[in-house]
Amino acid sequence: MPDENPAEGGVVAQRLTHLFSTVHPAGRKPYGTTEVAKAINEKAGEQILSPTYLWQLKTGKRTDPTHSRLKAIADFFGVQVAYFYEDDTARRTDEQLELAAALSNPLVRRLALAANGLSGDSLDAMLTMIQTARRIEGLQPAESEGA
Repeated sequence: MPDENPAEGGVVAQRLTHLFSTVHPAGRKPYGTTEVAKAINEKAGEQILSPTYLWQLKTGKRTDPTHSRLKAIADFFGVQVAYFYEDDTARRTDEQLELAAALSNPLVRRLALAANGLSGDSLDAMLTMIQTARRIEGLQPAESEGA
């Protein structure tokens, strides 16, 4: 398929692209549009959308989805349909998705569980060490840094 630039396609394309890239079972590649469209249609028991239409929404080639189509897509990805309409809902949902993705890593889960119960000072020290490790490894600062 041609180059995808959801930023040009508006909010729906941006948010849909984000859902595709972040919501999938741990250890597997992101869902494809054919897989998602098929699952949505099977759950509905009727043709709600085609893989091509879903791809067009994702890439911003189509920008006019009906509420019922957005609801079906939101249900598939386990988010509220308001994710596509409300910036606050989208921001909170994205934060939850980021946390869920991080916690799908068994080592991150172990680290979080081991840190539970430590004092604020100890947690601050650990956070500083993690921020330093991210810089050393050339990673972007975690979004929660500075928050």
